[in-house]
Amino acid sequence: MTDNGRHTEVLIVDDDRHIRTVLQELFRASGYTCQLAANGQEGLATFDAERPPLTVTDVNMPVMGGIELLKQARALEPDAAILVLTGMADVETAVESLKHGAYDFIMKPVNVDKLMVTAERALERRQLLVERREYHALLERRVDEATRDLAATLRELEETYRSTLEALGSAIDTRDLGTQAHSRRVRGYSLALARAHGVPEAELRDLEHGVLLHDIGKIGIPDAILLKPGPLTPAEWQIMRSHPEVGRQLVEQIPFLRGAVPVVYHHHERWDGTGYPLGLKGAAIPLGARIFAVADALDAMTFDRPYSRAIPLEAARAEIQRSAGTHFDPAVVATFVVLRLEIFEEIRRKSLA
Repeated sequence: MTDNGRHTEVLIVDDDRHIRTVLQELFRASGYTCQLAANGQEGLATFDAERPPLTVTDVNMPVMGGIELLKQARALEPDAAILVLTGMADVETAVESLKHGAYDFIMKPVNVDKLMVTAERALERRQLLVERREYHALLERRVDEATRDLAATLRELEETYRSTLEALGSAIDTRDLGTQAHSRRVRGYSLALARAHGVPEAELRDLEHGVLLHDIGKIGIPDAILLKPGPLTPAEWQIMRSHPEVGRQLVEQIPFLRGAVPVVYHHHERWDGTGYPLGLKGAAIPLGARIFAVADALDAMTFDRPYSRAIPLEAARAEIQRSAGTHFDPAVVATFVVLRLEIFEEIRRKSLA
């Protein structure tokens, strides 16, 4: 067994010297390097010093048993891959070991093939956990860096924050191919629809900020995923669907933008509860996000995208009306359909000027 060209290390913990020797020979034959310990206390000391990718331990040992070793090793290394060896009479103890984080238990006498296959699978799972933690750490660093940069910029430009936010929204649009000026248009549509729907004027600033920054979380999405010309894989979709959460974390760090969080975080929710990130349904979705959903759909349908051709405003309005009660809030759609199309035409014209 090798890991990136290097021998994978296994820690073998058993108070029976013969069993330790046999296991050592088996693992060495498969390409592992081995560390040996005669009890849980020795094993824990070696584990703490070496942090081996794989540990194989007996349960019943003097000084410190395998279950206590398991608990303490997992506290030191949450992603540790640990296999427990147990006799037929120790089934209950073996099950307890699973509760404390062991990958699996192997009954004695040991089936060699099963042991080696299980060891391989335990290491594969550990690698996935490590990669996931590394990705989360990278994402957190990106969020921290982006938050610091954004906060510094907004502090410097506090007197002109509206133009700064508009420029930021345009930059996000430009990165996402085919959506240039998207945020400016959707801002205009959203404000017109919100006013017609009776949203108080005092609440419109938060809505405006949320619309301009709705996709700010995409700065945490790699270009290879965001700009991919073909379909996304399930794993890529999971990363893409993280952008509302990234956006929420960014925006809520800035006091005067916190009112924008409902739109930034919930702009992909759907009236019928099939949206994300929380699957909110109906009136549980913030009103600003419900208004945005209609405005965003209108813009998406009436401008050419890499994956779709534009349709006329009237056809887009009819399509939105058909989706009332599923994708969209029926009350917001009812307000939308009575607005004159010339209002939206004028907003489009100004966005292209």
